[in-house]
Amino acid sequence: MLELVNVTKTFNISGNKEDERTALDHINLQIEPGEFVTIIGGNGSGKSTTLNIVAGSLIPDSGKILLNGRDITKIPEYKRAAYFGRVFQDPMKGTAGDMSVLENMEVAFLRGRNHSPIKWGFKEKDKKFFIEELKRFDLGLEDRLNQKVGVMSGGQRQALTLLMATMRNKPTIKMMRRDYILFSGLPEEEARKEFDSFYDEKKLVLDEKLKTASSKEEKQRYKNEFEETIRNKFDLTKQILLLDEHTAALDPKTAKKVLELTDKIVRENQMTTLMVTHNMKDALTYGDRLIMFHLGHIILDVKGEEKKKLAVDDLLKMFEEADKKAESK
Repeated sequence: MLELVNVTKTFNISGNKEDERTALDHINLQIEPGEFVTIIGGNGSGKSTTLNIVAGSLIPDSGKILLNGRDITKIPEYKRAAYFGRVFQDPMKGTAGDMSVLENMEVAFLRGRNHSPIKWGFKEKDKKFFIEELKRFDLGLEDRLNQKVGVMSGGQRQALTLLMATMRNKPTIKMMRRDYILFSGLPEEEARKEFDSFYDEKKLVLDEKLKTASSKEEKQRYKNEFEETIRNKFDLTKQILLLDEHTAALDPKTAKKVLELTDKIVRENQMTTLMVTHNMKDALTYGDRLIMFHLGHIILDVKGEEKKKLAVDDLLKMFEEADKKAESK
């Protein structure tokens, strides 16, 4: 679960109250695992500030960010990279223009999982996986693996960024142990003991199986089964996807395609997703839950049947009423 607890953020603090702008005013928000939340609001309402604080690129003035009950408020952005994929409005962000499609995808595949220097030279199985993933976009990207990303269209680049933000290599057992201790929500010593106890128990079973294995293939199968058992219990890499108006700069046809693929990827991977958009129709069409921000406050939070009953006109009316209320103060 992702939680914002009493979070505040004010910009332009200089002693002159007229220059100050409160982006978030004691926000409390809980996002359930696998929930797809769309976020709307006017300029300066706090939408993007919320995403920046969740991602770690901004630190709140007060309040906490909790992931699975663990306080991650002061954990730097690069250490959260394995758990937060992000796509910005600008198609130029999120990819390296001087690198090829293949190189960009390989970096994304490894991001956040290992702090060792990347060794170039791509595995054939990874390349095949990348090609199959790119085919889903129906933009011809699978035939341009060696093309520099900088010469691609905005739609192609944004589609690639979306795929990169949702790709992860399987973590090693060492990485899973590190991440479980950090993000499980349990006290560190308790998390460490739980992991090590389970690992040792299953390792004893593996060692006995390896003694009776009659071939290298059988030994490898036992090892793979062992790793999968550990992964099923302790892998925390189902990350949170942050979409900051990621289709706003695209033409309508490409935007629709990227949104449909976004929905498909989110559903297939059961990803917790926060999608900021100015398009109220898209906010109603996609996601399980809708949140409206206004001047640093959450003024609407609906899901399920209540969300399905809303129309664009209803949202426009709420915006107008919120503006009138603010002007009257």
